[in-house]
Amino acid sequence: MKEAKNVVVRLEGRAFVFEVDISEEDLIAEMISSLSLFIKRGFPIKVIQTSAPSMGRSQSMWTRILTSIKELADWVDDLKRLVRIHKGRT
Repeated sequence: MKEAKNVVVRLEGRAFVFEVDISEEDLIAEMISSLSLFIKRGFPIKVIQTSAPSMGRSQSMWTRILTSIKELADWVDDLKRLVRIHKGRT
């Protein structure tokens, strides 16, 4: 049997938050790719992304509405770059 993946689920107010270590790239990819089902059915996905460096600098935040599979793929590429940056800082 393979090693278990660590997934933390938090309920914060009206939010349901999954927390996964950034080293779990395959798990993250599967979770994000499931959003494509909603986009294919015509439901746009509003993404609010926050990022904070591990050294305690200021946090960044942006919002994007994904309406196509191409936009989802572009966002995934952006996330991969961000993960590489964060991994380099730890």
